[in-house]
Amino acid sequence: MCGLRLAWVPFICSLLAFSGTAAALNEKDMGVVVDQTITPIGKRFYQQFAYQRHYLFPDSPFSISIYEQPSARSGSIITVKSDDTTLERFVLSFASNWEDARVQQMVQSIEFRVRRMKVLDTLVGNPDLAKDGY
Repeated sequence: MCGLRLAWVPFICSLLAFSGTAAALNEKDMGVVVDQTITPIGKRFYQQFAYQRHYLFPDSPFSISIYEQPSARSGSIITVKSDDTTLERFVLSFASNWEDARVQQMVQSIEFRVRRMKVLDTLVGNPDLAKDGY
């Protein structure tokens, strides 16, 4: 009976290793929104942005970072980047009210820009295409 139990150990270990690999691949394929904000208004914008992005594009493979530069005079300067490329830069004032429709529009705009940027990077890096082929 003990030999039968030990025979299952390699099978179970390989099954666990496979499920861990599959989970790692799923995590690698999923994009995240990285929070680099400091102030409460920046955190609130990040939360709205991340929620709307997860709602509109739940399986997006692209990661986006939201940076904040606080300013005592005008609020905060928000910069949205992907792969060290600035996609959006704007001032988020203290009195601004970011309703869901406005955040949804920004999420859609940024997501389409990231997708376009990735397609262009793929085409530019393709040795089969001439420089004027794209």
